[in-house]
Amino acid sequence: MTDRRLQRAARCVAVVAAGVALAACDRVGGGLGSQAAVPAVASTTEADFDTLVAACTQSLAGRERTVQPDNEGQWTQTGYSPAQVQREVTRTESPITPYVGKIVVKDNVAQASAGSQAQAAAITLTPAHLRSNRTHTFVYSFDGQRWRWNNGVRLTKTPPHNDETTPLALADVAADKGLAGCLPR
Repeated sequence: MTDRRLQRAARCVAVVAAGVALAACDRVGGGLGSQAAVPAVASTTEADFDTLVAACTQSLAGRERTVQPDNEGQWTQTGYSPAQVQREVTRTESPITPYVGKIVVKDNVAQASAGSQAQAAAITLTPAHLRSNRTHTFVYSFDGQRWRWNNGVRLTKTPPHNDETTPLALADVAADKGLAGCLPR
């Protein structure tokens, strides 16, 4: 083997070795094969937010259909699809608000009307009774001690109407039996 080929082979081995070493590095800790410990505050913060998400999910699952009179002398049954709940927690650079969290709730509202309360209650809601698709987005901040409500918004898609975005205040969410579970305790 010539010197030139020997140098190329040595470079190739060095590049492969460097690639293996980099692949073994831990992305968080940066050390070779090390496992950097997750800060206790981060894991506690995430666990607290997971508790909030679980309470929100449970509250939404507990919603029951309602039968109420409307303004036209009819009785209307309203029901909800099972909600899809998604969570997100983001670390910030702020010492005042080190974490922000978001819960996104997607559900459908179905309604059907009848001439009497008993008739309305007897209706089995189906996809044909779909009134709207809704997406609720709730934003929270963590102040170092606990999660706090920041704001919320509801996007409602009602065919064939235009989409409607409604800001949600703390009082709006607290008054809704299904959504009240999405508030920090």
